[in-house]
Amino acid sequence: MSEVAFIRPPERFPSCHAPSICELPEGNLLLTFYAGEYEGSPDQVILGAYYDRGLGRWSEPEVWVHVARRATVNPRVFLGPDGAVWLIAPVNYGKRWCSGGTYLFLKRSYDGGRTWTDLELLVERKGLLGKNKPLVEGEYILLPVEWEATWSASFLRSEDGGETWEVVGDLGRAAGARLIQPTVVRLSDGRIMAYMRSQEGKIFVSYSNDNGVTWTCPEPTSLPNPNSGIDMVRLRSGNLVLVYNPTVPLLKPEKLHPAWPRRMPTGFEAWGPRTPLVAALSPDEGRSWPHRIVLEEGDGEYSYPAVIQDSEGAIHVVYTYRREAIKHVRLTEAEFIG
Repeated sequence: MSEVAFIRPPERFPSCHAPSICELPEGNLLLTFYAGEYEGSPDQVILGAYYDRGLGRWSEPEVWVHVARRATVNPRVFLGPDGAVWLIAPVNYGKRWCSGGTYLFLKRSYDGGRTWTDLELLVERKGLLGKNKPLVEGEYILLPVEWEATWSASFLRSEDGGETWEVVGDLGRAAGARLIQPTVVRLSDGRIMAYMRSQEGKIFVSYSNDNGVTWTCPEPTSLPNPNSGIDMVRLRSGNLVLVYNPTVPLLKPEKLHPAWPRRMPTGFEAWGPRTPLVAALSPDEGRSWPHRIVLEEGDGEYSYPAVIQDSEGAIHVVYTYRREAIKHVRLTEAEFIG
């Protein structure tokens, strides 16, 4: 790991979680995550920070989204098909945290994240959330989401640059499993592969042969999962990188961190340790993952990774570090094999 940085929220927002990262056209980076008194607290906001490659450092986080008395949820930042930076900003309008009351909003930036448009409703459907970056190919967008109330992975799909959307897939229901937060890559044969977080002890996988319109019934992989977020990226070499916690749920789980919600909604019964956190490389499009780097292995929670490859080939991973900070590490593909 050639570069390590900690991005800490302002003191008034002591708990932080769920980072997302993207590269800007000039090579600098944007980071976003949510922070508040505790997870799901009504003061929870979306923060953002800017990495200047020339200076080699991150800016202090600033508030990008604040909705009075409403908790914001997992943000996502990426380059949209219109050339602007898009920020997916979920806001909880339910009576309880993550129980089906979330609406997905969108903000855009035309100056690299320095200023943002007002919130606009992305879709009118209520109860969709998600965590991971979309697949954007021209006017085509495949945004991974899930139904909060039923713990079932799904997708928002657009072929006109986000002017219209359709909800496709109900993968948890199809598999009879609790599956959320898909992460997607395009394979060499044109198929789209989705890996999913689960409460079933394994990462699940599904494939689409028709550009995300329909999906195979999800099946468990050999990779463990403790009901914790994952993310994946296809490198320009064709290799895949997956970041995940290689542990399994416990029979009688305790809260993993004091910053967790005081009351968890139905569907959050199975949890496992969110340490260690590893990055694994697959040379055969997910059939095996023989190479891995341990990012964290001490006590604490190290979770909810986001991973990208930049224009110079570096691999950037950001993740929740003990709910106290977001940690950024820079890897090279050679580190996995060396």
